[in-house]
Amino acid sequence: MGFYTWKLIDLGTIAAGNTTSGSWTSDDEYTIKRMYVVEYTSTAVGLQFLTATLRIDDYTFTKDKVCLKIFEPDNPINPELNIPISKGKTFYYSVTNNHGSSSISAYIILELHK
Repeated sequence: MGFYTWKLIDLGTIAAGNTTSGSWTSDDEYTIKRMYVVEYTSTAVGLQFLTATLRIDDYTFTKDKVCLKIFEPDNPINPELNIPISKGKTFYYSVTNNHGSSSISAYIILELHK
């Protein structure tokens, strides 16, 4: 198993107190080695305000919610996931902006191995 490609999911701009959700259906057999979350808000608010529930079909790999700050690319404790995702399986996300007044724009980037 080695690196194959990146999958970028644009969460768009999430208003303060709001939630965005969506999905991506796998086009091949992959392993999600790692997941990264990158904020692209022009005045960085911070990923510590974003929480998420993440799952692949019926397998939810977050217990309740997780703070997305853990998935910053430069975080030395960004967890190695090693979650298989078969062709036709779907990665679902639900992300909430818990900031009291600022919108946050962010990407989820999946590191896919084959």
